[in-house]
Amino acid sequence: MQELLPSADLIVKTLLGFVVGALIGLERQKKMEGERMVGVRSFGLHSLLGTLAAYSSQIIGDESILIYAVAISVILVSSQIYYKLFRTPGKGLTTPLVFAISFVLGVLVGLDTPAPGQILGTLGVLAMTVAFGVFVVLWFKDELAHAVEVISRDEMISAVELGVIILFLWPLIPETVMLGTIEYPLFTIYFLIVILLAISFANYLLVKKYKDRGVYFFGFFGGLANSEAAVSSVTDFYVSSERKGSGMISLSIILANVAMVVRNGFLLIILDTSFRLIGLYLIPIVVIIVVSMIRIILEERSEDKTDEQMFDTKLVSPFEFGAALRFAAIFAVVYLVQLFLTETFSDIGVIVAAIIGGFVSAGAVVASIATLFFVGEVSVTVAAYAMIIATTMSVLNKMFYVYLADRETKLLKKVARDSVIIGGTFIFYLLMLSLGLLA
Repeated sequence: MQELLPSADLIVKTLLGFVVGALIGLERQKKMEGERMVGVRSFGLHSLLGTLAAYSSQIIGDESILIYAVAISVILVSSQIYYKLFRTPGKGLTTPLVFAISFVLGVLVGLDTPAPGQILGTLGVLAMTVAFGVFVVLWFKDELAHAVEVISRDEMISAVELGVIILFLWPLIPETVMLGTIEYPLFTIYFLIVILLAISFANYLLVKKYKDRGVYFFGFFGGLANSEAAVSSVTDFYVSSERKGSGMISLSIILANVAMVVRNGFLLIILDTSFRLIGLYLIPIVVIIVVSMIRIILEERSEDKTDEQMFDTKLVSPFEFGAALRFAAIFAVVYLVQLFLTETFSDIGVIVAAIIGGFVSAGAVVASIATLFFVGEVSVTVAAYAMIIATTMSVLNKMFYVYLADRETKLLKKVARDSVIIGGTFIFYLLMLSLGLLA
């Protein structure tokens, strides 16, 4: 019996073939209201032409249909280029260029061959990604142009350096290397360096954009990635800025701790579907949020505040390679010690490893402990102790990272006060748990 309904694969190809072009056309039509130019329909049908031609040629094994479609596309694009060059001088060639791209994206969709059980293959995903990327670039054209106009030479060099470190070194770094009988995660070290350089650059841009309050944004969002790295970078920034605004910098460090604890809570929710661990971790989350809110209120009422901008991005470098390398060296040493203790001892080894591991990255310890608990390797009591100890160490270690970057005591005193208050509360909570006073 003849099958009249189209297959799911054909429906997806047809819809996607139109959408990858229509998405680009949506932006063009919005930008050119009032002009008789190609828009959503023209772009969508142009990409659909490429999809149907490529798919048909592939099915019947004859490339003549695809060649015919390419010829039609060349004529359409050439007509647009002629109109732009000779009829509307000064308008640019963006529209003809992206119109040609829409046809290529349609061809990619038509040639896409998904694996069994998949809706899209590599070419389909590529077409969708490029279509969205082109849409974003065109939609934020004015913002990108403004950013290029105001960017400095040092900022441009730093952005290129970060791109080189990520794009060229990323594929070359092995996942692990063998140090005797120990399998060492070399890629993790490299990844931490990339994180630190990225948040250092982000810190610079946030302060430049939002002036003094940019350090608050940096503290929180940097803490989501790695609170220790964020603290190292923001302290170096503080030193480079002639040690101004110690109160604001200390608040940024508190926000890094807040982000770290909240992130750990999300890790527990994801990794422990029984939700027993997150129930025990809620107290630390509430404590650090309450303390941070009190500190922010007190800082806002401080008499030392001034209307003048404290931080000047002209005084600092967008990158802090020293902080990145220093942090990577500390991580490398501590990780080896933690690995040895975990493999040599049982529950005691887990606790000791949490103390040492929390000094470097509480998130890594919490994730590993939650996994061990979920598979039944450790009890809920040991898991709770380990993750709270790791979090406490991650709060207290901020004093050490600040001291490494700045030997003066002004900022260190404020960070030490905040860390001791928060860490002391966590230790008291841990003591209550150990005595069985909390269910």
